[in-house]
Amino acid sequence: MNQLLFPVVGAMLVFFVAVPCLTVAARMLLAARPTSSGGALTRTSSWRFSAIVGPTLGPTVWLVSAAIHQSETGTPLAACVIDHLGDDACRDVVLFGVLLFAILGFGALRPAKRDRSRRPRPTTRDLGAAVNRVRAACARNPTLASFAAKVRVVDRGVAPACTRGLLRPRVEIEAQLAERLDPDELVATLLHEVEHARSFDPLRFFVAQVALSVNPLRGLLSGELSRYHFTREALCDRRAVQAGADPLALASSIVSVASPAPPVSAAAALTGHGIDGVKLRVQLLLGYAARSPGPARRPPPLALAATPVATLAMLPHVIGTGPLDLLHHGVERAALVLGLG
Repeated sequence: MNQLLFPVVGAMLVFFVAVPCLTVAARMLLAARPTSSGGALTRTSSWRFSAIVGPTLGPTVWLVSAAIHQSETGTPLAACVIDHLGDDACRDVVLFGVLLFAILGFGALRPAKRDRSRRPRPTTRDLGAAVNRVRAACARNPTLASFAAKVRVVDRGVAPACTRGLLRPRVEIEAQLAERLDPDELVATLLHEVEHARSFDPLRFFVAQVALSVNPLRGLLSGELSRYHFTREALCDRRAVQAGADPLALASSIVSVASPAPPVSAAAALTGHGIDGVKLRVQLLLGYAARSPGPARRPPPLALAATPVATLAMLPHVIGTGPLDLLHHGVERAALVLGLG
């Protein structure tokens, strides 16, 4: 029983004290930060994404890494205040790290299960005409030509046009939509989705969903996640125009697939965000038609985007595991005072 005391109580303190406190702080930061409609809709809000996932992933990643560091070969484990049946060294920090990792894994199950349930079903319909139209559209644009192998035509997908896949994103477009759009609209739609794929947006959205799913105060940040979804859509509109899409054709395709449905959790879809979102995106695209948004900038590679997480995970191995030891000893000393040790 003593071996489970710190893992269970420590995990409760992380997710019911530390994470809620950080969530409130993040919500206050987001509320205090001034936003302009143009800036909020046309650039990647990395600080907003950090505020959404940071309260959960920040302490969890650090503590899991610290637990791993204490369990490495040759690294002395923190001495326990409670006697664990005569053991010379305490190993419940390992159980603590495993428990934190398991909680994150549990949080990943729901969006992963939802994504699997929305996979396109096999079809016997002949998609040849739609495939030929998509191939012709890809041949018209250099960006699409280089990405053509990752563009798939499906009979029925999770959305009329979307980007799916976490580490190897691909573009999916429904055959009916590919046949309905005119050539310029089809090129613009595919360029929009390719920008989602190049930025690994499905992975971003999945990580955000996992972080919020295990956050007790997720309601404070769920609206921010919806806004982040929308800013990513608007930014991909801009980058599609910079890559050669006709802004008026893209606006027309957005209107043609407009839907009040919320965004798909682990996919970046052209539709969603309601009528107000459609109006804002169309307004921005009309502005691009009157004035070019300027040269395109390549999104940062996945390795660069993951640098903050990697840095956080490395810190315990560089500066030590003092905060973990403080939490560990604090829980066990409190247990002794209460007569639980």
